[in-house]
Amino acid sequence: MKIVIYALHVLVAVCFLPCMETLSFESESLSKYDSHVRCIESERDALLVFRQSVANEYDQLQSWKKEENDCCEWKGVGCDNHTGHVTHLYLSSLIQPSYYLETTNARVSVSNLLLDLKYLNYLDLSSNIFVGIPKFIGSLTELVHLDLSDTCIGVSELSPWIGGSIPEQIGNLSKLQYLNLSNSCTGGPIPKFIGSLHSLKYLDLSNCGFDGVVPHELENLSNLQHLDLSWNYLTPNGNFSWLFNLTSLAHLALSGIDITPPGIWVSFIQRIPSISILRIEGCHLLSPSSTLSNFSSSISALYHRDNLINSSIVYWLSHNTFSLEVLDLHDNMLEGAIPQSFAQLTALTDLNLGQNILSGPIANTLPLMTTLTKLDLSANQLTGDLPKSICNLSRLRSADFSSNNFTGNLEDLLSGHLSHLQELSLYKNQLTGSVPDITLLSSLRELDANSNQLNGYLPIVFKHHSVLQILDLSNNQLRGSLPNFTRFSSLWSLNLSDNQFSGGLPDFTGCSALQVLRLDKNQLTKWETRSTGLLSSLRELDLSMNSIHSTIFEVHLFNLSRLEYIRTSFNSLTFEFTSNWLPPFQLWELSVTSCKLGPKFPNWIRNQQHIVHLDISNSQISDNIPIWFGNLSSIMKLLNLSSNKIRGEFSFNFDQLEVIDLSFNYFNGALPPVFHAGCSKIILSQNKFSGTLQSFSVVEYYALSFLDLSHNKLFGALPDNWIHFELLAFLNLGYNNFSGRIPTSIGHLGSLQTLILRNNKLYGELPASLRNCRGLGFVDFGFNKLSGKVPSWIGKDHLKLYALILKSNRFYGSLPYEICHLHNLHFLDLSINRISGTIPPCFGNFTAMTRKGNEVGNHFYLTNSSVPSNDTDYYVDNVLARWKGQEFEYGRNFAYLKMIDLSTNELTGEIPTAITRLLDLKGLNLSVNRFNGELPQEIGQLKALECLDLSANKFSGEIPQSMSGLTFLGFLDLSNNNFSGKIPSGTQLQGFSISAYEGNTELCGKPLTITCPGDEPTDHIQPSFGENEDDGDDSDYQRWLYVSAVLGFSTTFWGIIGILVLNRRWRHAYFLFLDNLKERLIVAMAVRIARFQRKA
Repeated sequence: MKIVIYALHVLVAVCFLPCMETLSFESESLSKYDSHVRCIESERDALLVFRQSVANEYDQLQSWKKEENDCCEWKGVGCDNHTGHVTHLYLSSLIQPSYYLETTNARVSVSNLLLDLKYLNYLDLSSNIFVGIPKFIGSLTELVHLDLSDTCIGVSELSPWIGGSIPEQIGNLSKLQYLNLSNSCTGGPIPKFIGSLHSLKYLDLSNCGFDGVVPHELENLSNLQHLDLSWNYLTPNGNFSWLFNLTSLAHLALSGIDITPPGIWVSFIQRIPSISILRIEGCHLLSPSSTLSNFSSSISALYHRDNLINSSIVYWLSHNTFSLEVLDLHDNMLEGAIPQSFAQLTALTDLNLGQNILSGPIANTLPLMTTLTKLDLSANQLTGDLPKSICNLSRLRSADFSSNNFTGNLEDLLSGHLSHLQELSLYKNQLTGSVPDITLLSSLRELDANSNQLNGYLPIVFKHHSVLQILDLSNNQLRGSLPNFTRFSSLWSLNLSDNQFSGGLPDFTGCSALQVLRLDKNQLTKWETRSTGLLSSLRELDLSMNSIHSTIFEVHLFNLSRLEYIRTSFNSLTFEFTSNWLPPFQLWELSVTSCKLGPKFPNWIRNQQHIVHLDISNSQISDNIPIWFGNLSSIMKLLNLSSNKIRGEFSFNFDQLEVIDLSFNYFNGALPPVFHAGCSKIILSQNKFSGTLQSFSVVEYYALSFLDLSHNKLFGALPDNWIHFELLAFLNLGYNNFSGRIPTSIGHLGSLQTLILRNNKLYGELPASLRNCRGLGFVDFGFNKLSGKVPSWIGKDHLKLYALILKSNRFYGSLPYEICHLHNLHFLDLSINRISGTIPPCFGNFTAMTRKGNEVGNHFYLTNSSVPSNDTDYYVDNVLARWKGQEFEYGRNFAYLKMIDLSTNELTGEIPTAITRLLDLKGLNLSVNRFNGELPQEIGQLKALECLDLSANKFSGEIPQSMSGLTFLGFLDLSNNNFSGKIPSGTQLQGFSISAYEGNTELCGKPLTITCPGDEPTDHIQPSFGENEDDGDDSDYQRWLYVSAVLGFSTTFWGIIGILVLNRRWRHAYFLFLDNLKERLIVAMAVRIARFQRKA
């Protein structure tokens, strides 16, 4: 109640001034007069000159016309009803920030001719942009109300044009009672002359960039009722004594200021008894000392968020305040259970405890706080069911329980007892159960229950008309058909995405206010015209990621003239529009991935002049890129035409693009002119672009984080200006015809995670500067002409490396021992080189290959893009690997492919035993080398091995018996070695073809036709089944099979008999069961025989 009284007091004292007693002020026309009242001609001319000096795109001053004689009827102009003098100018927001950003010369230059408005007492120029605060304003000595707030938009490039110091002429305004300079970007110290404005009752200097010490002259403002110095860089140094002279002060705001010592804020309440509202947010304050007590404060609102307050403040407040209505302790250090002392604050109506460390249930405290109208407990660690006793808070209008761990059923809260409840947020909890009829809460305007575990169905019918405006039940487990929403005439935002709803879109007849409709990520199957055809207010439509099989005609969208966002990606939709159709809407976003728009390029897009986000990828377009495409929106930020069959040259210049994807098309010619400083993601792969990267080396691309030019016809040397690409995380230039050396400047890519230069004509050694790219995880230089030794710094400086591919180059020399430091390595391919020496015995240190699991997955990278996109910030690795004798390309499954390929080199020696510690190794290829010696007996420990190729070496000795336990082995090649002896018996090794063992002349046993000594068949032994193809091992196997069967039967039989002999109770029960069973069988047989005889 005190807040209301204070607000009325300020309204009467400041806004309705004595000189405006007869003024009638409205938003459209601030004064309407009798026909005989006309404004003063000189004042009218001054206003016309002022209008000419204002660049106003929206022409808010269009009523200011020379032919309109009565300026008192102009918008924003108020006059004295008796004299006709202009007394009031309301000229806020003449320049919109969005327009100003695009038209840098659009700023307000306030004409000095306004000096002719000598009787002006109310001037509002807020939310405009000035070349400094006009000095002449100080000559408008009748001013009582001056608002110059929000004249700074915070863009650093514009700072020389806006703001500036406060002219000292303002100090001449002796009648001024209201002065608002907030957000005006003035800077410097607070002018001392403000202290001479003795009539001031309202002073707002917040967020102006002021620094230094607060001048003590402000203590002269004895009539001041409202003071706001928040969010400046002031250094009071503990000197707040000047505040204690402001005996009329009712509202004090010092948020974001260094208030020291931390407990001094209590003295504001003690020594300024008139204070009813205190804002001290973000000041790093502590809880008051328990010694600061025994006083009574009449403060009604305390805003204490973003400090270091603990739970003791509640006890302190309950003993020192008696009329506290609003308490904001958001983002502090309150922990444990909600203090019961809150119940003693009997006048409390608004309580905010969000973003603290409160825990446990809330059942004991809240039901006692019956005066509450607004409650915020969000972002804590509260648990348990939301108690039914919350319904006792009959005055509650707004409740926020989001981001906790509450459980229970939603029906208890929405039972209808909270008849005044208007806003309810339950976001991100663990609530279960179905959704009741929300129309039972007659006052509910906003319900957010997304990200819970709600299941079941929505009500088939809603019983009452609802005033609900926002309903968000997304990210739950709701299912079934969607009900009709015809009773929700006030609904303007409906979000049911990420559930399991099925069937068709419901009937939205009557939802004339609906602006946002999100039904994405469900299982919907049908979109009928009547579902959305009458939603004339709809701005955003999201049906993406469903299973809708429908054809969309013009009639579906004909009435949606306000539509700005269409998202229907990943459905089976077909858009069939006539070639000359002009949509009634202007879109900001069109995302229709995997919908059918083709085969012709959709002509209806050509008039979308405001589009920012255009994604028509995989839409079956097979056509030339139209010439008119370059005339689309100049503010486009995302363009995705990928996975179509679009032909032609892309020569259009969209200089605002942040993300462009033209991959998997038939574009040709030079690279598009999309390389500019603001672009963060460029994908032009899988096309026919040709030429060099000369244009690429002209501009500095500070924002670029993802660049893929692979699979084109580009040639020439790589540019050497990579020093400018600080954010680049992904670079793929593979499958082109680039030549020359890898430039040294590539070592400046400190953010690089993936580097692919595969399949080009690059030569020379790897530049040592690459060692500076310490974030590299994936490196593919395969199929080039690179030479030199494998550098040792790869193992020293690239500890995050999980894939290293140097395949098919000209590397030579021995493998460096430092490579064993790559503990995260999943994939190593050094095949088809001239590497010699032995395998380092430390190869067992590849830790990622020793344990199961996928430790790679998708990779996220930093992006400066302001455009939301499902795939903007991550990518999936892609690798070409020789697997089971053939080349395969692996994408999403690459993370599970743990492989070492050293084939086709000049390596010698034995396989180190340490390799057998790589228990999750899937593939090992050492073929076509000069290895010798015997295989390690422990090779059978590689249980996960699926592919083993040791062919074309000089291995000798017997194949280890442990290999028979490699049950996942799907490919084996031991051919062309010197193995001898018998192939170990096992279900795997005998299943491979003869070619897996050929070229080993001393090898015998199945599947070879060479029989091992001692395995020859004898004439007197007859085969048991068919022809005798079993060797001695098969006979032993059958013999043990028969023995095991006999032993199993004997053990089971005598085990049962033994129990019956030793246990009398079980024995009697068993024989009783047999007797009963015998009797039942006899009776059943007798009945059946009798029935048969009767029928006969």
